[in-house]
Amino acid sequence: MGFWHTGYIEFHQPVGLTGEWKPGPLRLTCPHCGQEFGSEDDLRRHRFEAHPLYRPALFLNGRELGTQRVRITRPLGSKQIRVEGATRAVLNGHEVVVARLGLKLSEISNDVCRIVLGKEGVEAQFELEIRVASEADLCGVENQFKSMAACRRLDMRAIEDFIAATSRYSSAIGYCDGICAYLYGLMAKERATDCSLPHEAYLARYAKAAEELAPYDRNLAHTIGGLIEFHFNHFRDAERLCAGSRLGAVASRFAGWIESRVGVPTIYTDDADEEITALEGLVTEWDTEQILGWAGRPLLALSEHLDDIELFFKRDLAEFDRVKLHMLLGEAFAALGKTKSALEHARALRNLPALEGWAEALIREVGEHK
Repeated sequence: MGFWHTGYIEFHQPVGLTGEWKPGPLRLTCPHCGQEFGSEDDLRRHRFEAHPLYRPALFLNGRELGTQRVRITRPLGSKQIRVEGATRAVLNGHEVVVARLGLKLSEISNDVCRIVLGKEGVEAQFELEIRVASEADLCGVENQFKSMAACRRLDMRAIEDFIAATSRYSSAIGYCDGICAYLYGLMAKERATDCSLPHEAYLARYAKAAEELAPYDRNLAHTIGGLIEFHFNHFRDAERLCAGSRLGAVASRFAGWIESRVGVPTIYTDDADEEITALEGLVTEWDTEQILGWAGRPLLALSEHLDDIELFFKRDLAEFDRVKLHMLLGEAFAALGKTKSALEHARALRNLPALEGWAEALIREVGEHK
């Protein structure tokens, strides 16, 4: 850290100088590379950008945290927090012993924790939003959701009633927010008549729902999150969230086609967990339900459904859904020996980086010039 050498001038009059004495420019030296800077802010910025290994780090469950706020919804153990490269810590404006930061955080159940870690003038800031939801409140939100779903009516009034009914479950407000974000997105995607959101707004709502629900280890949260990942064609993420369900099985099938197209099973949903699959039925919108129904069948069994699928394909679908149908129809036509139709669907995805490998493999298999 640089500092001013002002002791002599403070106590002595300048000799041989005219006018008022003025100090020279401040020069602060980086202790790691020797580069000089004219302000502490410039030095701090340089050390953060040029010497990231010297920046204090905060880890949660072994994962290094960044500058974005992290929401925690389950009780936090002191050993889940690890600090590296810091000699001082400040929690919500109060200095704490670095080694006791994890213990202090584990005692908090409902607060936004602003953490500053520092060492040798370099600081790093983090935010943890700790909202530990009680089991009673989580179950209360889920029971209200099931009551709403049982009515088989989704409109703005139904969502408003759901919000009002769950307002008393204060510790699970984030859970409720994530569910509502999905429901609003679903209405926008389906162009519901009483929804003021434009169709394309569903993308942001889905993304918000996935973010809000990610911290909750609940079947409903996993199911909604899996449906969102499936919609965005993140098939392995959908499979991870919904293992053992129809959705997870179909997502695994799409992922297998993309990754190798070799050894992919032909039937996927026979062993699906009935309870979780029933839960999927409560939160799956119509387009996705149709795709899941067809994609869970053996390819040869799709021969009697091809006309329906192609008619469905001509609807005003989201592009993400259109990609899935291109893949499904490409695989089905190839299995049925309908080369021309299979090539048509494979070529439609040939220029998409994530699907290029699948398209090229299918084209090679059926023969591009046949």
